Amino acid sequence: MRQHKRLQLVPMSSPAEQLEGKQIDGEWVIGPLQPKNPLATGGNFSQSYNATKDGRVAFVKALDFKRAFASGGDMTKILQQVLELFNFEVDMLRFCEAKRMDRVVRAIGSGIIDTDGTPFGQVPYLLFEAADADMRRHLDDPVLGAGVAWKLRCMHHITTGLKQLHGADVVHQDLKPSNVLIFRATEPTRISKLADLGRASRSSGYSPFDHMDWAGDPKYAPPEVHYGFIQTDWHLRRIGYDLYMLGSIMCFLFTRTTAYSLLMKALPSQLWPGNWGDTYENVLPYLDHAFADTEAELSKQVPSSLASELITIYSQLCKPDPRKRGYPGQRINKVALERYISIFDRLSRSTELGRYQVS
Repeated sequence: MRQHKRLQLVPMSSPAEQLEGKQIDGEWVIGPLQPKNPLATGGNFSQSYNATKDGRVAFVKALDFKRAFASGGDMTKILQQVLELFNFEVDMLRFCEAKRMDRVVRAIGSGIIDTDGTPFGQVPYLLFEAADADMRRHLDDPVLGAGVAWKLRCMHHITTGLKQLHGADVVHQDLKPSNVLIFRATEPTRISKLADLGRASRSSGYSPFDHMDWAGDPKYAPPEVHYGFIQTDWHLRRIGYDLYMLGSIMCFLFTRTTAYSLLMKALPSQLWPGNWGDTYENVLPYLDHAFADTEAELSKQVPSSLASELITIYSQLCKPDPRKRGYPGQRINKVALERYISIFDRLSRSTELGRYQVS
């Protein structure tokens, strides 16, 4: 009896996975498709490439409708939502460019790539200035990521980027290590910039995520979000979130752990959000006690000559009570970061000059 070989079905690639060799935006040539990082928490509905032009490199983010449709649900609603989010990010990047925000990653161009001449072969894309690494990968470098002076300068740049956004009534809402990009990584003049404004919000104007109490990655949310304590005032809530994530970034730079993870580690499990059945006001005293333990833990990880000032900043930015965050006596608003920009600039300069006996 004749045996038939079983056919193996090979999944068809989406148009967004077929962009290698295409030319966009003034003869930028797209290179090979970049593999997906299984640990990445963003870019669920996009594909990534590098593009080159005259020896320069740029980063391409291509919208992948196939990945979006694979999530299930009404196809027309998914299409509408994905395009809405993409167009919002394009608008935000253009807005930041018009405001000359030099500590926010710049978009070089945007448009649609025609892969096969059909409506289904149209791929929207964004073209960005290319970074050398994100903050997490830079920290992994035993030489480039080890310096205290760089960590403080990185905090100065990040804080400046947030201030530029806040000054234009925009909050980031998803500040985390993978959304801080490093440029000129091997040079003394390396620069850190904020990336990924897809979850941003404006105090005036529409944002796709305004209906959500928390729009960013849950792992980086402040404690009040996990306990369901949400303030109604836009500035107190949204800018307060950004302040907390800024302090958490500093914590991560020195401990490789987020502020929230440290807090939960210091808190008895019966008081964790999933186990607590009372109000946030009643759990706050326990959170404050646990937070004091995280301050002590962080102080062990930073240079002793800098511990006093850095722990003070961490305390002000990451207090469990969001109503007490920020510089003392300064209301949480669009100028709430000015003092921290000055402090991080002074500390980084002094460290660069060797005044704290660290490098």
